[in-house]
Amino acid sequence: MIKGLKYALFLCIGIGLAYYASMDADFDTIWNAATHLNWGWAFLSMLASYVAMMFRGWRWRILIEPLGYTTRASSPVHAVAFGYLMNDLIPRSGEVARCAVLNKAEEIPMDKLVGTVILERLVDTLNLLMVIALVSWLQSDALVALWNKITDAKAAAPGQAQEKNYLLTYILFAGSLATLIGWWALKKLQHIAFFGKIYHFILGVLDGLKSILALKQKGWFTIHTIGIWVCWLLMAYFMMKALADTNYMNMSDALFFLVAGSFGMVVPTQGGLGAYHLTSKWGFEALGYAGTLGLTFAWISWLGKTVIEIIVGVIGFVVLDQRAKKKIVDTTT
Repeated sequence: MIKGLKYALFLCIGIGLAYYASMDADFDTIWNAATHLNWGWAFLSMLASYVAMMFRGWRWRILIEPLGYTTRASSPVHAVAFGYLMNDLIPRSGEVARCAVLNKAEEIPMDKLVGTVILERLVDTLNLLMVIALVSWLQSDALVALWNKITDAKAAAPGQAQEKNYLLTYILFAGSLATLIGWWALKKLQHIAFFGKIYHFILGVLDGLKSILALKQKGWFTIHTIGIWVCWLLMAYFMMKALADTNYMNMSDALFFLVAGSFGMVVPTQGGLGAYHLTSKWGFEALGYAGTLGLTFAWISWLGKTVIEIIVGVIGFVVLDQRAKKKIVDTTT
């Protein structure tokens, strides 16, 4: 019941943001752009999306290896694809879902997989900060304009920012203290079955986090990480080429849009529904283009991204489910 309510809430947020972003949209223009789409470039954009998933899967395999487990090269890729599909259905469920299907297909402990996924997220966050730093050098005025639109900094009341900083400090302090107390309590109570399971699950997660310290393929890990971000950049660039109204935009514009879209994907809605469209619109406006152009681009690129995620996500689930069933048969015969 609670999960259903959360799903409905996130869906309502996404629809609400999409409606807010599209209030002044000309849907005839969007439809016209879609019907005159250059499908060659659009296909390349969707292909780049899947290649990025492949790089993520291969990079994940490198993180799993130091934990003493091996997988087929394709299994983590299929799991990542299924994770994207689940994110399109239930926000923020994809990371757990991909761990669950890989756990069943390859028999790798769930807690250690969760630890590697958390580590991946930390790496990706650091990479995003590096990309933002690059964009701040290439498109500094546009980035400031975008940030102002997102935070509505100009409309903030005097002293409001300082109050938010104090509140954030208190929350961080209280959260850190609660974590330390909670960890101490778990260690003391681990002899009780329920608390023991939680304690050992967290230890497994920490083992997953420490896997980066024992990487055997640091070079390939770096190459796969760069490959992910290059593919995400090409997704935006190829889709710009696919639309007649944006095919004159350059790689620098695509890089800026990558950052703008990333801000939207932070909001927990189905596949970035609504939030992605809104920050994309603001991103185009920050670059000096019409917001309706940004919205047109956002709808078409989001639909392309979602279609490929559904296709490869379903395939990924079917493949891993068959492998899991085969393992069950092999162990019982």
